[in-house]
Amino acid sequence: MFTAGERLDMQTLAAALGVGRTTLYRWVGDREGLVSEVLASLSRQVWGLCADRAEGTGTDRALDTMRRFMDATAHYPALRDFAQREPALALRVLMRPDGLVADALRDGVRTALERDVPEVTARLDDRTVDDVVDILVQLGTALEWAPVIIGDEPPLDRAIRLAGALLEVTLRT
Repeated sequence: MFTAGERLDMQTLAAALGVGRTTLYRWVGDREGLVSEVLASLSRQVWGLCADRAEGTGTDRALDTMRRFMDATAHYPALRDFAQREPALALRVLMRPDGLVADALRDGVRTALERDVPEVTARLDDRTVDDVVDILVQLGTALEWAPVIIGDEPPLDRAIRLAGALLEVTLRT
């Protein structure tokens, strides 16, 4: 339903699955939880595709992976329509720091750093790496989705430039 650009309606989904709404809620929790699961799953798939297609080496490759991810998600019609149709839910799901989507985003960024800029993870303690990854995720999410929700194009160049500056400073310390 989501990828078709339709609203994830629990009643409609339950009917399509041939189960009652109570059963569906027992399986997936509430609607926000279901949307979170769907978006986290899609995010993990997109990270893999972007990592496979990334160009360059080192920090440039990690940033290219992030740029490709942000570009793909910001211009994915079903996700963009969802964000504009249900902005409050989209903001809760996409920007909740302890949510499933944030977990998927952190995993994608961490994987890119470990693969392409291993000196970041080798030189810093785990907590500092977690903080750098979290800053990159929160930065990217805010710069991508706030503009999309209000109908503007996200400043992806700015997001990547700021991410690059953070990585440069991190590598110097």
